[in-house]
Amino acid sequence: MKSSNYSEQKDPPTFREKWSPFPYRTFLTLLLLPLALLPIVTLSSAAEIASQSYIRHLSCYPNGLWKFAPTATWEIMDSSYFFTPNLSFGNMTFTQVKVIDIAWDLVVGRGGQLGLAWVNYRVFNEWLVGWMEGQGVGWRMYAGVAFETTGLGALGVWGKEMFASGNGVGRKRRWKRWLAMVSMFLSTFYVLSFPTLMAAMTGYIATSEPYLEDLDGNLIAFEEIDPVVYVVNDAARIGFEKPLVVGLKDVDMIEAVKSCKSFQCLIGTVGETNQTLDIYAISSNDSVQSNSDAHTYPQITNASTWSFNTTSIPLDSPTLDITRYPKLRIEQDRISPTSSSLYSASGRQSTLYNATYLLAHGSCKPGENYQWGFSYIFLFMMSIFNFIWACIMVSMWIETRHNSRLYRHGRRPGLLSSIVEFAAVIKEEVGERAGDMEDEELRKRLRESSSKLTVPEGEMRVRRVDTGNEGVRKMSWKRSFTRGSTF
Repeated sequence: MKSSNYSEQKDPPTFREKWSPFPYRTFLTLLLLPLALLPIVTLSSAAEIASQSYIRHLSCYPNGLWKFAPTATWEIMDSSYFFTPNLSFGNMTFTQVKVIDIAWDLVVGRGGQLGLAWVNYRVFNEWLVGWMEGQGVGWRMYAGVAFETTGLGALGVWGKEMFASGNGVGRKRRWKRWLAMVSMFLSTFYVLSFPTLMAAMTGYIATSEPYLEDLDGNLIAFEEIDPVVYVVNDAARIGFEKPLVVGLKDVDMIEAVKSCKSFQCLIGTVGETNQTLDIYAISSNDSVQSNSDAHTYPQITNASTWSFNTTSIPLDSPTLDITRYPKLRIEQDRISPTSSSLYSASGRQSTLYNATYLLAHGSCKPGENYQWGFSYIFLFMMSIFNFIWACIMVSMWIETRHNSRLYRHGRRPGLLSSIVEFAAVIKEEVGERAGDMEDEELRKRLRESSSKLTVPEGEMRVRRVDTGNEGVRKMSWKRSFTRGSTF
């Protein structure tokens, strides 16, 4: 016998061999909770940022209101945005946003429902088999979990099982069963509602632009409205037919007025708080004067000169009568109706509008393009619903993992194995003629049955156990109601 002077060397383990003992399923299941909670935390922190940096700076808010309208709000959680996609993007045609909306409903809505339904099926089936190790369940209950986990019929099963009396079961175990039925009902209802909720969460809106309706009923784009800085009341002296309106955008004319001011033209200042205008619009045919105690520059009796571009007009005494108006003041995204500011819409000879007229006749009109996006309130609600559903799934899975003997032995119920087991116990209950009976006859026999389904100790399969003759005798309505679901 020869002895070896070297030890046998083994090949180094592969990456798969190193990580094969890692509990992937446990890790991924527990990871479901923080992943479900992440959207809630993210959306909560982003809500104020989205309100301040996105909606607040829009001229027309997503609900179609002009930003200066009394009822308009940029608060992203306001109830007026409940169904309105106030987190929208793009500048698309109707066909484009409709294609995006349909794709979302099919891929995310229906696809998400399939994923949630699969998780429901696995968790409910594993929990039920674990529960049957120490407690019998009815025929309808088993069939509902095994074959129609996510369906309207299952909702009825979970609803009736919530009111089952649970005779012969301790208080703690009865409480756990009731809590499981409530959880299964809520989870199933959420999965059934998922496509509808996802569709309600999204949508498309027409892009809008603000307009002002003038005295003739014409719409003027609000970008053409210009805050008035000066009004030359006696502009006929410098070649104008009406009082000269000098808007904030009319830089050249502003410089001419300032130049005239330096040559001691008379300028009166309209006070912001004292000015009161009793009419909505002021015709430019009339001289625009302040009826407040406005500060005025001293009257100058010597001559001055009006200069604009290459034109220079000498002025005899008195000098030009010019009224200065305060610049538009916006406080907290609102225009005060008592503001003394005036606005023009069509140049130097235009009609003047006050703040009251703007607020009464300004509005947003939808355009030809569209945006697609999300309702923030619904998005936040869906994040909470997802988190609750994930908590239910994880809790039921942990309960099964720790308390189920079959689960620890690797038993994982599936569709085919459930069919085989259910067919076997039905045949045992009904007899050899089970295969020849119609569906309604089978339902009647099982409805009248006094048997339950359970997993006996030491076995790995579902078996039928007889609980007496309770199923065949006539029961009171109260006992029928608390008996649980039946066929």
